[in-house]
Amino acid sequence: MTRSRTDLLADLAVTAAWIAGGWSTYSAHTTITTLTAMAARRRARPHVPPDSDTDPTIVVVVPMLHEADRGLACIAHWCKLLDQHPQLRLCVVTTEREHIEAPTAPHTWNTLGADPVLARLTAEGRAELRHYPEFNRTYGEQLGWALDHLARTEVDYFYIANADSRLQPVACSEIIEYATDEVDCAQQSAVFFGNLAELSWLATGEAFFQTRWTFEVELFRLLAGSRRIRWIPAPIADAWYQHAVGHGLLISRRYYQRLGGLPRPRYGLEDAALGVAIRTSGGHIEAFSTLECGDAPATARELQRQRSTWVRGPLCGPEYLTDRRGTRFAAQGLFDGMKWALGLPLRWIVLAALPPRHRLLAAGGLLLGLYGPLLRVLASLQTLEIASESHPNRDTILRGLTAYPFAATSYWLGGLRGLARLLHDITTRTPPIQQRTREST
Repeated sequence: MTRSRTDLLADLAVTAAWIAGGWSTYSAHTTITTLTAMAARRRARPHVPPDSDTDPTIVVVVPMLHEADRGLACIAHWCKLLDQHPQLRLCVVTTEREHIEAPTAPHTWNTLGADPVLARLTAEGRAELRHYPEFNRTYGEQLGWALDHLARTEVDYFYIANADSRLQPVACSEIIEYATDEVDCAQQSAVFFGNLAELSWLATGEAFFQTRWTFEVELFRLLAGSRRIRWIPAPIADAWYQHAVGHGLLISRRYYQRLGGLPRPRYGLEDAALGVAIRTSGGHIEAFSTLECGDAPATARELQRQRSTWVRGPLCGPEYLTDRRGTRFAAQGLFDGMKWALGLPLRWIVLAALPPRHRLLAAGGLLLGLYGPLLRVLASLQTLEIASESHPNRDTILRGLTAYPFAATSYWLGGLRGLARLLHDITTRTPPIQQRTREST
């Protein structure tokens, strides 16, 4: 009996759902096994004691905006790490935007300027506090200004961190090893478990969702594009889209200068533009085997601000083009951004159009893609190089798993809002002011 075209299309939709779900789970699995192997090789390297005459100098750059309430904790964290790693220096960058947006609020510059810990590091020549003297429309303006200043010094490498970045000493050791090996640039990805104890039920699901995305997408891109996944042919690996991230990025001063500094896109984001610039120039971004631990958005407002800003990175891929070589990378970014903003309703439309039996089978494939990567990550926390105190306990995991499906909807809503805002800004020719994710306390 000949099957109808409707049945064939339904079978195709079910097959596509399971292939996509299997690929998502495989991507997270391959990321974890590759990171574990990289960490094992790194631990097998002989220990080399610090040598002030030959070791590279690495400046940790921490841009801050409205961080008066947690800036001191950030300084204390990095002070401990700097005391253990003499190759590291610290540069904290505040901005005049704070004074303009909140004239009467406590300002990060004043708070840090009175900190005795930072004063000690500054007196030892191991830290500096710099102030961007204008209203920075974007994070990239403030960061690029600081990097351009440091690029005129004898510094060898920059490492960019957030105020909430939490690194283990072993992560600092890997930073130094990459710099010693003269790697052009590398990216340290993050899990978002830093403030799980403070999060609501729904926000916990969001933290799990973003952590899963780190392994399934971000890290897999880095590993594929840097030829760490051996079965991927070199021409395909070299054409793989990679995006830099505004925290956890290690880049050499010479490579930064060769790229022409940090891109300053009008509508997009500097980190996504930097990734396209690196790939267009024939370079790639290495991945760290160690992971930093950051905070997840604590409120729905914070979450929507974050997602509607982040989606601009891939959506504005065409803006980052400088020559035809970058077209394939910009196109991949644009596709990812459109999938983010429109993918969920399209999936629901397809499910609704399927016959009941096919609908159930396709839903199974979608659930595999949703839960498979996360369960693989949670099962591997003990083998990954993440601070053990950041591991979620059993009750937190249960909360996260039950709230997790709602995070997918929130993720889509943030992307859709970001797409709408981007289209408004382009049609009105209004340069956007990048919103800070975290609400001041």
